Amino acid sequence: MQDHKKYQNKSSCAYCGDAHVSHVFLYITSVVSNIMDPLLSSLNRRTPRFLTAFAEWILHLLLHIMLLFRLGKFEDDIEQAASLRSKIVWEEAIRRGLHPEQLVIFGKPTEHMRVKINGKFFYYDSLPIPIKVGDTGSTDWDDKYVLKKRFANTGIPIPKFAEVPLFSKTRIEKLWSEFEKPIIVKPALGSRGRHTTTNISDMPAFKKAISVGRTISPFLIMEEHLHGFVCRATVVGGKLAGFYRAEPPIVIGDGKKNISELIEERDATRPDRVSKIELTQEIREHMSRQGYDLEYVLPAGKKIALTHRTGRLFGGRTREMLDELHPSFVPILERAGQMTGLPVLGFDCIVPDPEQDQASQRWGIIECNTLPFIDLHYFALEGKPKNITGMVWDLWKK
Repeated sequence: MQDHKKYQNKSSCAYCGDAHVSHVFLYITSVVSNIMDPLLSSLNRRTPRFLTAFAEWILHLLLHIMLLFRLGKFEDDIEQAASLRSKIVWEEAIRRGLHPEQLVIFGKPTEHMRVKINGKFFYYDSLPIPIKVGDTGSTDWDDKYVLKKRFANTGIPIPKFAEVPLFSKTRIEKLWSEFEKPIIVKPALGSRGRHTTTNISDMPAFKKAISVGRTISPFLIMEEHLHGFVCRATVVGGKLAGFYRAEPPIVIGDGKKNISELIEERDATRPDRVSKIELTQEIREHMSRQGYDLEYVLPAGKKIALTHRTGRLFGGRTREMLDELHPSFVPILERAGQMTGLPVLGFDCIVPDPEQDQASQRWGIIECNTLPFIDLHYFALEGKPKNITGMVWDLWKK
């Protein structure tokens, strides 16, 4: 069976999880995106189509120059797909008689792809999302602050939130006093939980979280700490296509063993597709914020999460559960997706119990991914996968 482990990127940074990227690169990208995304979104809505087409022509010209000088080439070896997401999209294309190719630069496969549809090449990044004249969607939905600001007062559930001020110590302390504890601090831009700190209940931990976050971005957001499963709701063409539930590695006390021994016991009985729990600095700090260390003996029945990171690669469990999701969630998630104007997106949500009525619990959307990892829905530990790639390719029929 295909799996994510082949594509896992071991990190040298405890706060990047399994997705380490240069901190300097992330910092610069964050600053540029914060300045340019709102401008580009505004220009996209106002720019005449012929100027947009001219910009696309310039990009294609540069690409052809690169190919001419053999700095890169397009290849059709699916086994060299740069990500599992690209590979499952590629497989679905082949089933439909299409033949994607990926751009290889200096021998390294990239997520830049092309496929010929109706005699014309279409270029895309991993997901073949059709962009049509008049589309109102914009990439700044990836900004966690922008997302929550736009959803505020619309009836879409979100946690309480605020921007972390850049310079004002007084303003930071005032915001701290306005939030119920615990809270979360994270970069406004970015994914995979990089440099995110959860379960913050005191000012020293808050200051540390700001310092950790600002290693990769000056723009941070603080928000209410919702309690529940981390879930991914993928919306395609305005319809909910998949709902994936992930949990962190959890240990349950028996009143005898310490946390270190409970972890060893859990690892010894884990399914083959679940990774061992690695005791990183991030995990130790996460436990410390809850008042625990590895030598602490948990009372019988006491359950704790070892980290905010979820899924099989961190020792947790996953389930695709669109068929089990309470129907009350569907119209809310679909309305949120339609509000973005995006053909394909993934919402990250915190939900205590996806099988119960949404009105009976405190839950919320915490971020939007405009290029979602739809492969999550295919390789969950439990549940029935949905053909989301088929729904994406079906967008070309509309």
